[in-house]
Amino acid sequence: YTESYSTGDFDPEASDRKQMMIENSSAPGETLQEHLSVQLGETPMTERSREIGERLISNLDQNGFFILSLETLFEDSDYTQQEIDEAVTTIQGFDPAGICVSNFRESLILQAKQANMAQEDLRIFSDMVNLHLEKLRAGKFKEVASSLRISEDDLQTFYSILKGFTPYPGQNFSSDAITGVEPDFSIHNVNGALVLELNRGDIPNLEISPEFEGLAKELKGPEAKEAGAYIRDSVRQAKTLISQVNLRFQTLYKAGVAIMEYQRDFFLKGPRFLKTMTLKDIAEKIEVHETTMSRLAQSKWVDTDWGLFQLKYFFSQGVSTTSGDQKSVSRNVVKDMIAEIIAENGALSDQKISDLLLSRGVKCARRTVGKYRSELNIDSSYTR
Repeated sequence: YTESYSTGDFDPEASDRKQMMIENSSAPGETLQEHLSVQLGETPMTERSREIGERLISNLDQNGFFILSLETLFEDSDYTQQEIDEAVTTIQGFDPAGICVSNFRESLILQAKQANMAQEDLRIFSDMVNLHLEKLRAGKFKEVASSLRISEDDLQTFYSILKGFTPYPGQNFSSDAITGVEPDFSIHNVNGALVLELNRGDIPNLEISPEFEGLAKELKGPEAKEAGAYIRDSVRQAKTLISQVNLRFQTLYKAGVAIMEYQRDFFLKGPRFLKTMTLKDIAEKIEVHETTMSRLAQSKWVDTDWGLFQLKYFFSQGVSTTSGDQKSVSRNVVKDMIAEIIAENGALSDQKISDLLLSRGVKCARRTVGKYRSELNIDSSYTR
């Protein structure tokens, strides 16, 4: 391996700025986390609440959904459940609507709540979203209306409201954020050996000037004591900064090495050889908390022989296989297989896709196929 590093009160002005920022939506190239962090900074709150908010924002994926469960995210903290719940509610009130939830169904229901839908209507809408989306996509309105005990006209009204919401509210930020991105490190196959190099970017090697550090001992006269204290304090702060910068690169390097070792076949042979890997797997290997690994996965990029990838690409739960040699395959690989099957065969039902996956040695239930297809932004066979 190759290392490239050396060792409150209401504020009307703030409210106006926040409103202007929301109305202007996202800036070009702005990530979802950056967009939310600006709003967090404009919101009056205690420092403790702000810390919770920052942790919540760093735990959101590109759709605006939780990466880690709230229980896991805050298991090492002394925050009360009430403090966490209040912070979640605050973030959910930010733009875009429907974020800081677990999945697209919760997002749609949250958007309905934020639209001030009446309580009984919200109950019906929630049942429609949680239980009947596939039937609605298939055009089975009469069956769904009967199940919800409402008229077909009322169902059409609810369905129209649904189509006005965004199931993946963070997606508008992802494409701009990728443009012109600079990798944080690279992993390449050099004559059969994998080589990892960190990219320091514009951050130089930091060191303290010996001459400046030695001034404290050389000063004489009535002002020597005060000047010496200033120099010692400056040196202390500089050492802290250098330590923090080095720790940042060391953590990234260790994470990169761990991922490189775990996903060796991917880096040598290509994306089809991506293995199942979780945040916990790498966090335990490099001895950091899952939240630290989560932040790295969301914010860091790696350049490979197969293209540029965000670190989170390498983390996914597995899907069972019928092969004795490989018990599971990464869901990202399964998504690629689904996209390939649809490209080759056209409008197939989710069950047919599931059957074809099984013939290729991958066990993937019909509902799971539908979920992955939706995440790929591919319509069902009924609308394709």
